[in-house]
Amino acid sequence: MMNCKAGMRNGAPRRHGVRMWVAVVAGIWAGQPAEAQRVRPLTLSDVIRQVQENSPELRAGKLNQELAKADVVTAGLRPNPSLNNQSLQLMQPSHFPERTGALNNRNRQVWWQLTTPVNVAGQRQKSVALAEETVELQRRMLAETERNLLRAAAQTWLDAWSARQTVLYTERLQQNLDTLVQISDVRLKNQVITQSDRSRTQLLADQYRLRGRTARQEYQNQLTRLHYLLQTTDSLEIDRTDSLFFRTDPRVSEQLLAERVQGRSDVQVAEQAITVSQRNADLQHALRVPRPELGAIYNPQNGVPYVGFYGTMALPFFNKNQGEIQKARVAEDQSRQIADYTRRQALTEIQVALRSYATQRDNLTRYAVIRQQAAQVLASVRYAYFRGGTAIVDFLEAQRAMLSIEEEYLATEVAYRQAYIDLLFATGQIQRIANP
Repeated sequence: MMNCKAGMRNGAPRRHGVRMWVAVVAGIWAGQPAEAQRVRPLTLSDVIRQVQENSPELRAGKLNQELAKADVVTAGLRPNPSLNNQSLQLMQPSHFPERTGALNNRNRQVWWQLTTPVNVAGQRQKSVALAEETVELQRRMLAETERNLLRAAAQTWLDAWSARQTVLYTERLQQNLDTLVQISDVRLKNQVITQSDRSRTQLLADQYRLRGRTARQEYQNQLTRLHYLLQTTDSLEIDRTDSLFFRTDPRVSEQLLAERVQGRSDVQVAEQAITVSQRNADLQHALRVPRPELGAIYNPQNGVPYVGFYGTMALPFFNKNQGEIQKARVAEDQSRQIADYTRRQALTEIQVALRSYATQRDNLTRYAVIRQQAAQVLASVRYAYFRGGTAIVDFLEAQRAMLSIEEEYLATEVAYRQAYIDLLFATGQIQRIANP
């Protein structure tokens, strides 16, 4: 008895110490900022903005512009002058003039020549113009890379949203089925239903338990992909009610189709490629003209100074840069053809995306009504089943019908958001939704 009391006395301080530590930890946790405990929902606009700011692929693409700007500097450099020296020394002393030595300038001939290539036919200016247009081409190519990258990021966000919706749907359904299994156990005990009826309910619950497990893993996989795309290690959570998909209507009128086509980055790349090919053709025609090299000569011969002029130029009898000129013409024709079918492709994609968006928007509205009606039917059958007015087979059939409609409604929601993203991509607006 005394040992028992001693143990109680010794255990009291320990329990007091545990309570004290729990209170300390709770106080520390409660003192943390609310922002540290809450994960901010991630909207599609957030994803677009963070990819634009943090993408290593875009940062690497911007360096291509810097490389092209360096080519502008190179094209604008003037050629360095060339300094040439030739010296001839009289070697036989018997030929030296009287009273002169070997180092006397009367026994030596020196040739100094200073020359520089001359810019003709605007070759330097046309090289600069080509380099500057190439810089603009790299800028537009970066915009096209960004458009495609944002499409991939938006698709990953949508996959994560779909997985999260599936997780929530299966968890809610699992709770209902678990409750139904418990009710079935009670009814089986009371011999209201058979073991077969109870097994049907259990099988349905097990089936959706596995679906929920798969959905949770898929959601985590998509979040991992988003971590890489956003270049972040913060906790992420998809915003289930992103208002972007219902706040604005991305459709365009027929009058604005031409403007949307012209504003697409791939069309702008194709048109800029025509300009680059034209500048290259101009340069190749200019290079057909031989580039002379001119300069001055100072030539002291045996102490007698001479001054002269130097000039050299290749004679264009055979090589007139015919091959590069022909390539430039072909490249220009090719650029025009690419730009033509790129414009037609862009117009086709926009028209298809517009029709798909309109169809999916209407489907979503109609499925919302069907879903509401199915929920009312299920509630009526459930009420009848719990009151003994119908068999469990009818209730499970109504439950399965509701599950099918729920899945179709979720698929319609995904298809609607997919059509919305496709329309943003096709019209080139996906790069502007982060900063409307």
